[in-house]
Amino acid sequence: MAVGILKNSDGKYLLGKRLNSQSWSGWWEFPGGKLESGESSSEALKREIFEELGVVIKKYRKWTTRKVIEKNKITTLYFFLVTSWDGMVEGIEGQELKWVNLKTYNSTKILPPNQMIHNALKNDLPDIYAITNLKEISSDNFFQVLKRQVNNGLRLIQIREKNLEATELQDLIMRIKTILQYSNVRILINSSISLAYKYQLDGVHLNSKQLHELKHFPKDLLVGVSCHSKKDLEMAEEKKADFAVLGSVKNTLTHPNFKTIGWEKFNKLVGNSSLAIYSIGGMRINDISSSFENGAIGIASQRAIWADL
Repeated sequence: MAVGILKNSDGKYLLGKRLNSQSWSGWWEFPGGKLESGESSSEALKREIFEELGVVIKKYRKWTTRKVIEKNKITTLYFFLVTSWDGMVEGIEGQELKWVNLKTYNSTKILPPNQMIHNALKNDLPDIYAITNLKEISSDNFFQVLKRQVNNGLRLIQIREKNLEATELQDLIMRIKTILQYSNVRILINSSISLAYKYQLDGVHLNSKQLHELKHFPKDLLVGVSCHSKKDLEMAEEKKADFAVLGSVKNTLTHPNFKTIGWEKFNKLVGNSSLAIYSIGGMRINDISSSFENGAIGIASQRAIWADL
């Protein structure tokens, strides 16, 4: 199925209500439909949107793809971000439509396969989740590359420096905050909820141990979690994490003896999850397209993102 995520100039997204004649009647979803024989996903997107909404798509990009298993049937969902079209949007098939602010919209009646999209968009999650790595890059070089990456569109960063003393970590946090104070980059700290509050950061990234041990996650912070298994993903979903990173997909220098899961297993693990998930482990910029194809919303990168290119 090709699914169009239409965003208007006010930053709101279009949802359609499923008809009484359809399964899951009364539930809301992003518009789209099945691919016809010999049709590509982008061709199906344009046709379905025209048939359902009466508009001609002008600007779009292919985003993530999810394989959903229901009643022993596998359905592939190709999600597209659509930002420009010709014509006035209307419910050609009689369906009710509404433009919603996903940051405040109650998602309980959004069709389950669309929940992941809602979670990613309401938290404005970008394609790249950068993780600091001062152990392998000089401080001066890091800050130069950080400024360059911000200019290139970086919007989410995790401070993960387990080898620093408390005063060194404080200095790093304050310097990063100073550099990013006039940007729209959000800063998360690894493992420490208390430091996230102390330094007024945007969120915290929890490890898999914390994922299972903490009874509740803070609701006023952006919460990311590290996952390595189906059990981890289910727990993260149950505790309402904002997003997860899953891996390791490939071999890494950080965990040389850690068994990798590869793209095939990654794809299977993310399939029915409503979480927005980043792929992690040996990820490079050119892996973003592979992450999309395998159900992720992008990559988490600790090394390639800081490469001095």
